[in-house]
Amino acid sequence: MTAPVVDLRALERCDVRRDPFDWALLRDCFGDPRTAAELAADFPATGYTLRTADAGTGGKGYSTHNLTLADRGVPGAAVGRLAPRWRDLVDTLLGDDYRARLGDVMDVDLDGCTAHLRAVRYAQQGWIDPHTDRADKAVTQIWYFNPHWRPEWAGALRVLRSPDPQDVAAEVGPTLGTSVLMRPSARSWHCVTPVAPGAPDRLTLLLHFVRPEAGGR
Repeated sequence: MTAPVVDLRALERCDVRRDPFDWALLRDCFGDPRTAAELAADFPATGYTLRTADAGTGGKGYSTHNLTLADRGVPGAAVGRLAPRWRDLVDTLLGDDYRARLGDVMDVDLDGCTAHLRAVRYAQQGWIDPHTDRADKAVTQIWYFNPHWRPEWAGALRVLRSPDPQDVAAEVGPTLGTSVLMRPSARSWHCVTPVAPGAPDRLTLLLHFVRPEAGGR
């Protein structure tokens, strides 16, 4: 029998931290090391769109390559080109059971929320400025897929106490099997530091649950 692609016990093991906002760090989310290795090896390679915005223009600055896998809960055409275990992962994250468990952990009612899922590559110098996520997002989950990541490559997720990127409460490297949960609020400041020259692409998967009255991304 094929092992489940996500180890749901990772959700049960995590402790939601209240400082500086509601967030949680998960480890070994895929359980079976072979599953984790397959997902890392088969991380989507093509079909990305570069999205950029200048820092200091009144909104958040960023430079990322994005591939939409599901919009408003509906898998996109890109899913058909994914490896089998990646299709399993998409099915799991869009499923009712995962939605219910995630809502329980974050103490948020996700019934009626729409799920949005995209793969994101941060190339060299890719980054995101401090931001809080839009108010219409009920829960954000970030998954990481780099089997190895050196500290000198930067590209860390910083959980912040304020809009100051140096006001760091915690820092998370993008290593395989690690995941971060966040409940967006006016205090949920976070950023990604620029990926250093010479580093490989920083590989992430973003899952957002958006409140039904908004319906956007």
